Amino acid sequence: MHSRFALKPVAAALLAAAVISGPALARDTIKEETTVLPGRSFTPRDEARISAVAVKVLRHIADARGKLQGDSPDADKAKSELEQAEKLLDIIQADLPTTKVKDRIWVAKKHLEYEDTQEVLPDLVPIYAGLDELVSYVPTAKAKGHLDEAKQALEKGDKPKAQEQLAATDDALLYVEADLPLSSTRHLVAEAKADLDKKDTNAADQALASAEDNVVFVSVSFQSPLINAKAALWRAWQDYELGAKDYAKADLNEAVKYLERAAKSKDAEERAAAEDLVTSVRELHRLIESEDKGFSTKIESYWHRLQALSERSAESISTGWQRLRAEGTGKKDLIEAKLQLAYARIDHEYAEDDAAAKVDLAEAKGYLDAAAGKSKPDIKTKVESVAGLVQGLEKDIGSDKGGDAANFQQAEAQLAALIRQL
Repeated sequence: MHSRFALKPVAAALLAAAVISGPALARDTIKEETTVLPGRSFTPRDEARISAVAVKVLRHIADARGKLQGDSPDADKAKSELEQAEKLLDIIQADLPTTKVKDRIWVAKKHLEYEDTQEVLPDLVPIYAGLDELVSYVPTAKAKGHLDEAKQALEKGDKPKAQEQLAATDDALLYVEADLPLSSTRHLVAEAKADLDKKDTNAADQALASAEDNVVFVSVSFQSPLINAKAALWRAWQDYELGAKDYAKADLNEAVKYLERAAKSKDAEERAAAEDLVTSVRELHRLIESEDKGFSTKIESYWHRLQALSERSAESISTGWQRLRAEGTGKKDLIEAKLQLAYARIDHEYAEDDAAAKVDLAEAKGYLDAAAGKSKPDIKTKVESVAGLVQGLEKDIGSDKGGDAANFQQAEAQLAALIRQL
């Protein structure tokens, strides 16, 4: 019987319910390559349960805003509602797919404080397994690279480097579609509480209005076409690698169905990208039939594009575009620059289309220049630093240097950090 990967997509923080409970692993040694284990399927009951938690968060925030209206706002009662919201956010955060792996990393780091390095090596086994289970939600290649370095450091008895690489593994596990809306919600709720302490009820109400945008994203994203398409494409990719071509075709059909929905989006960038991907994913059917060796490379490229688009969606929500509160900060431009930079990396590394990559980089540079013109001096310096990296990549691509993957990674990481900062 074909083993289906049960890593069904869950959008935004609602993926909090994706508690992966695969069977316990028994291994004598730590291996560089681990096998993805089937996780527990995410059921409609799970979706309804976690959706209900998110809606309760929304209710508490709405109640808090209600307490601030009229001629006699009640700041104390509003703060009480926000404290209840924070407790529910803790529940969601605790169940995020990345949280369990992060907890395992924390245990390894703690053991390293008082155990010999050889004694800590077994702690890496469940971390490797956990990273394999996360692949439908989070790109794990960077985290695995740091974990490999931590393993090597442990084998050599180098505690400082092992600690450093374990921390880097943790930092690399940012589940953008969930972490950004949750983090932004927490920040806005804390900001509102601080405003209430200052008796500034108007500012508190504005912060909570933005928080509502994030929680709405949390509560209704199960049917997000982009995220569902991304997961269907992942399953098709894995099915093909396992030789289950009929399953792969079925998953490709599902991916097309969700992409067609995304192609009706009101967002111009999402609509255009989805339209292009519909054609591309349909073409994958022919590649399966002809046993074209280029199938894996193409589907990987398309998956990365969907990953970049879904990250953009989460970052846009955390910015509060609907309420247009990010005008003048340049954050919108940074988000678009990050998307174009991701496209450039994908075109260069997977599609091997350096001409397209150069166009993408030029687009990214244009957005960065626009952001720099809107940013405060301290942010402007950081934006210009990223722009310098992008300009260097544009020169290197097509030359003997070829566009270093590490430079792409550095530029994207700096942009992601800037976006979270604003």
